[in-house]
Amino acid sequence: MKCSRIKGQLAAGVALVFALSSCSLVPEYFRPPAPVPEAYPGQPASDAVTEVPPLTWQSYFPDTDLQKLIQVALEHNRDLKTAVLRMDEAKATYGIQKADRLPTIQGNLAYDRSRTVFSSSQAFEAELFRVGVGISEYEVDIFGRVKSLSQAALEQYLAVAENRQAIQASLVTEIATQYVNLLTIHAQLKLAQQTLDDRKQTLQRTQRRFDAGLDQILDVKSAQIQVEQVQAQYAQWQRQLETTKNALYLLLGEPSQRTALIVKPLEALRLGNTPAGLPSTLLTRRADIRAAEHQLKAANANIGAARAAFYPRLQLTTNVGLVNSDFSKLFTQTGSNYWAFSPQLVIPIFNYGRNKANLNLAEARQHIEVVNYEKTIQTAFKEVMDVLSTRTAIEEESAARTRLNDLESSRLQLVKRKLDQGLVTYLELLDAQRSVLDAQAQALQIRQLALQNQVSLYKALGGS
Repeated sequence: MKCSRIKGQLAAGVALVFALSSCSLVPEYFRPPAPVPEAYPGQPASDAVTEVPPLTWQSYFPDTDLQKLIQVALEHNRDLKTAVLRMDEAKATYGIQKADRLPTIQGNLAYDRSRTVFSSSQAFEAELFRVGVGISEYEVDIFGRVKSLSQAALEQYLAVAENRQAIQASLVTEIATQYVNLLTIHAQLKLAQQTLDDRKQTLQRTQRRFDAGLDQILDVKSAQIQVEQVQAQYAQWQRQLETTKNALYLLLGEPSQRTALIVKPLEALRLGNTPAGLPSTLLTRRADIRAAEHQLKAANANIGAARAAFYPRLQLTTNVGLVNSDFSKLFTQTGSNYWAFSPQLVIPIFNYGRNKANLNLAEARQHIEVVNYEKTIQTAFKEVMDVLSTRTAIEEESAARTRLNDLESSRLQLVKRKLDQGLVTYLELLDAQRSVLDAQAQALQIRQLALQNQVSLYKALGGS
């Protein structure tokens, strides 16, 4: 019977708490307009491309060997693991802040023994046992201060979650970039090896001609120099190959380097692409922009908490339970019950301008987050423009490099035939060989640049 009475009193107290809560002083949120053009300069505008599906790494990087590397990195990379743990940290912080919006109900068991002296001949001793449940110093959120703090913590958590997504996009981009570098270096090594073999054959041929009295010692020395130059280039590419492998394994994050780095011709690597005419509104898909907006919303909520500090705060303490001087009779019918209801109104009167300064601080931070949000959009717009504006130039240069490579190879074959006929000098042969090597190396570099441009577009447009 007493238990039901206690529960009824407790329920009434909790109902009163929720009846008093709560209004909000958080300013209405408006997303700041994007400080960038609606369309990218030089790109055709089209409303149809607003329906472009999100760029997932699985669809944008269809190469199976590259996908295996990305999957390993997503499982083991330490930066990404740290980002996930930051999410757990922010989630726990939000959980703590959210719990402050609800009253904490706790049980208590107490024992009191006291002695009161009335005179030298009179004294009164008493002992008392109490057991009960109650709410201690709960803030009734009349003006939404606690709710605002909880909302700010939620937005902080969402911002951290978006930052994790941004780190994943950066990781995928870096893996793809390093893989492109790896294939390019292997192609350069293959080219250097072929050139080295050709130079050695030329040296042997020149040596035979010198022995026959047809060439001079200067021609032999020049041929030897060509061999050593290519040998040095080959060693340089080997060094870069090892550093690129190490960079890739660091990104993969495996405890042991057991993942095989599959090598294939650079031309065999296929990457995704996006249609022309992308509107700048698609930038809102980027995780870093969404994170910046959540930070702005958190700062907006903190203004509400700072405003609420100017108003009275109602704190509530309640307790209901049983009391008896005999512990053995505490839970029997002979025991007594008690209840306590202690609301406290705390009114700010004079605090040397602290509340005003806190409000100014919250508003200043909100203005900072607005600027940060706008700067993040501008930075994203610039990154997309860098990719799009260089794409056409890269394609034109690639075509020109291919034609130049074909022309230089034809010229080399012609020089070789004329050299056999004695119509050109050996120096002309060396010049033709150097030109072919340069043309082939530059053709590989422009192919590498084109692939890196495609990889960068994935991150710039908010790949996930």
